[in-house]
Amino acid sequence: MKYLLLRMRQEVKEFLADESGAGVIELVLIIVVLIGFVFLFKDKIGTLLSTVFSKINSQAESIYS
Repeated sequence: MKYLLLRMRQEVKEFLADESGAGVIELVLIIVVLIGFVFLFKDKIGTLLSTVFSKINSQAESIYS
């Protein structure tokens, strides 16, 4: 019986020390946060991209004109 309890304690310690899936969880959390920021600031991002591409387009037209 005592051996069984010691074995269970050892297995629990090993389980808690195992970090094999921690990198995947961290990556998923970072992606979720980035997607949240995109949804939160999608209007600002759209305006920024529109402004940048319109400036690129106008400068490209001035080069080729």
